Amino acid sequence: MRKAGYGTLYNFLQYNKKLFFCLGLIWSLGACQIPKGFIRNMEGKWSGPTSGEGVGFEEWNPADLEDEAFGFAWVIEDSDTVFKEKFALVKKQTGYVYIAYPNMTQNPTEFQMKKVGRKYLEVENLNHDFPRNIQYRIQGDSVEIILTGEYENHEVGEERYWLKKCNH
Repeated sequence: MRKAGYGTLYNFLQYNKKLFFCLGLIWSLGACQIPKGFIRNMEGKWSGPTSGEGVGFEEWNPADLEDEAFGFAWVIEDSDTVFKEKFALVKKQTGYVYIAYPNMTQNPTEFQMKKVGRKYLEVENLNHDFPRNIQYRIQGDSVEIILTGEYENHEVGEERYWLKKCNH
């Protein structure tokens, strides 16, 4: 029996360069987080009860590029719109960013995308008070939205909302 020597290992690596290149390419593509599947699953209008006495809505619209989206969120209580916000999920040089315009202001808050999959999205801005972290978890025809952060009184808080996909 012959021992595996330098020549054998060298030959193995030389003959399998293409295999290692392809495996590396597949791994690196999988490591890129592209929200296209998530955006497809969130496309449309969602609604559900808020923590108060209102009803919350979100509407997601894919952009022309299909890996970006824009939309609106609003809350209605007693026929009055008490909250409205526009948002966008866009690609920048640093990666994907969720941009929120609370109460339709000109001063947006940007959240860096941490995780994304077909059924979830997590974004974060550690320099923001509340929310610092936003998570979307799709389950069937519902989505759970979890907001965590620190309130003005430095109390750590969490808010959860369940929205259902609207059929119209």
